[in-house]
Amino acid sequence: MATSRTATDRIGLRYGIYTGIAMSIYFLILNLFGLQNIEEIRFLNHIFIGIGVIMAILKVKRVNDGSISYLKGLGIGFVIGLVSSIIYGIFIYLYMTLIGQEYQNTLRTQDYFGSDISPIVQFASITLLGVVGGAFVAYILMMLYDKSGGDTSASKHLNV
Repeated sequence: MATSRTATDRIGLRYGIYTGIAMSIYFLILNLFGLQNIEEIRFLNHIFIGIGVIMAILKVKRVNDGSISYLKGLGIGFVIGLVSSIIYGIFIYLYMTLIGQEYQNTLRTQDYFGSDISPIVQFASITLLGVVGGAFVAYILMMLYDKSGGDTSASKHLNV
């Protein structure tokens, strides 16, 4: 049973939402323990993007009788990275503007974009990093899961 494009898009969207929520919950847990200012621990939330991409690609493979095309896998990674990072970016934006204005000052001292980082710039950087991360994880996974690259059966029929 082959999946349609809309079914694959829905899987990517669903897992992107799950991933964005997981990243937001992880940030709240870090706040609960007072670890939100430790850059290395905070960066671990990007592992959730990798987990979301892996789970979505495995789901599409399961629905698609064990196969997935290379571009479909890359697309899933892109969608999950985009959706999850937009959700997480909105969450961080709301957190910095409504709840934790001191968190914005902490990010300014880490000097990612100079000393004048606004919540909008932070949202944009989260979104960009999430999209790149999701696409990168999908790219790596599709090297493992796409089996069409080594198929030489077509060239045998052409006497090449």
